Amino acid sequence: MKYLNLALITAMFALSACGAPHYSTASLKTEIDSLSKVPSGLLSQPKLAKKLTGDFKNDLSKVVTNSSEYNVAVSNYNVALNQILVADAVRELQISASANAGQTVKDGAGLASTTETGASANISVSQLIFDGGSSIARIDQARANAFIAEMEVERAANTTAKDAAVSWINLDTLNKRDTRFQSLMAKTEKMLAQMETLVSSGMVDKSASASAEIAARALSLEKANLDAQIAAAAASYMKFFGTTPKDLSTPPSLLTAADLDHIQRNWNRAPIIAQTAAQVLSAKQNLIAAQGREKPTVGFKAGMASPMEKDERTTYAIGLEVSWIIGDGGQREADTAAQAANLKAAEQQLKGAKLAGKRELDTAVSRRTALIASLETLAAQEAASQNELEIMWSQLATGQTTVRQLIQTEEKAYRTSDQRISVASELLKIDFEMLASAGLLSKRLGISKDKTIIKAVK
Repeated sequence: MKYLNLALITAMFALSACGAPHYSTASLKTEIDSLSKVPSGLLSQPKLAKKLTGDFKNDLSKVVTNSSEYNVAVSNYNVALNQILVADAVRELQISASANAGQTVKDGAGLASTTETGASANISVSQLIFDGGSSIARIDQARANAFIAEMEVERAANTTAKDAAVSWINLDTLNKRDTRFQSLMAKTEKMLAQMETLVSSGMVDKSASASAEIAARALSLEKANLDAQIAAAAASYMKFFGTTPKDLSTPPSLLTAADLDHIQRNWNRAPIIAQTAAQVLSAKQNLIAAQGREKPTVGFKAGMASPMEKDERTTYAIGLEVSWIIGDGGQREADTAAQAANLKAAEQQLKGAKLAGKRELDTAVSRRTALIASLETLAAQEAASQNELEIMWSQLATGQTTVRQLIQTEEKAYRTSDQRISVASELLKIDFEMLASAGLLSKRLGISKDKTIIKAVK
C-alpha cells in the first residue's frame, strides 16, 4: 500500500508538470529573438523574379498571389470560415465525460482509518434549447464576418493588382518619354553642330549660336530630372515584380465597354460597399446577441455518475435546466447600449461608403471621357507638328528657317508627343482603377481565393 501511495503521488506530480508553463521569461525572450531574425534571402529580391514571363496579365497575377497582403487576407478568410463552425457548435449536442481513480478514506484517522481504492466515471449530455436568440445571432454574425473577410480578399487582390499595374504603366510611360527625349536631344546636338559650322564660316551671327546653346542646356537639365523619375519608377516596379525590367511592353487596357456599363449600373456592389454592408449585418447580430444575454437560458441536461465504491449505486439525472442572471451590476444593459451605438456607427459608415463610391465613379467616368477627347486632339496636333517640322527642315537649306527656330519647333513637337503619351498613360491607369474598385480586375487575371490552399502548421 505504501508503494501504491508513492506511485500515485509521483504520477500526480508528473501530470502537473505537463501543465506547467512552457515559457520562462528568459526562454520567451529567446524564442521571440529567434523569430525576429531576418533570413539572408528575405531582404533580397523575391523568388517571383525567377518566374516572370514578360506577359503582363500572367506576371500581374503572380504578383498578387505571392503578395503578403493577399495571403494574409486569405488566411483571415479561412479563420472566419472556421469561426462559423465554432459558433454553430454551441447549438449542437454537448457531451462530456470524466473519470477519477485513487483512494478514499472511509473511517477514523491514522492507523484506525480504512481506505478504499477504486475508480469512478461521469458522463453528461446537454442540449441548448433557448437562450434568447444569442447563439443564433452569433452564428449569423460569424457568417457576416466571413463575408467581410471574403471581401477583404477581393480588395487585397484588386488593390495589389492595380498598384502593380500602375507601377508597370508608369515605368513604361517614362521609358517612352525618355526615348522621344533622347531623339530630341540627338537632333538638337546635330543642329548645334551645323550652327557652329555656320558661325565659323561667318554665315550666322554668334548670338544666334548662344541662344541655341541655352535651349540645348535647358534640355539637358530636363533629361536629368527625367532620369531621376525613371529611377524612382524602376524601384517601384521592382517592389512588385522583383527584378530589373527589360523591354517592357505597354499593358493592354482590360476594361471593356461591357465592363464600363456593368460598373456604372452596379457601382453599389463594389467590394468596399459590400464589405461595409456586411459590417452593418455583423453589428446588428452583435446587438441581438447582447439582447439575448439579458434573457434566461433553457437547456436539456442528462447525466450519469458511477461511484468510487463498489457497494454504492450508479446515479442518473435527466431534466431541464433553467438559468437566469438576475443581477450583474448593469453589465448586460451597458453592453446592449454599446452594441446599439456600434450598429448606428456601422450604418453611418455604410452611408458614407455609398456616397464616396458614387462620387468616385462619377469623377472617374468624367475624367476618362475628358482624357479620351484630349487624346484625339493631341493626336491631331502631333500630326500637324510633324507636318510643320517637315516644312521647316526643307526651308533650313534656303535660309527661310533658322536653326534656333528649328530647335524650338522640334521641342514643340516633342511636347505634344510627350503630352499624348502622358494622357494615354493616365487613361490606362483610370481603367485599372475602375476595374479594381469594382472588384473586376482580379477576375480578369483569373485570381480566385478558392484556388489558394492554406495548410495548418504546428
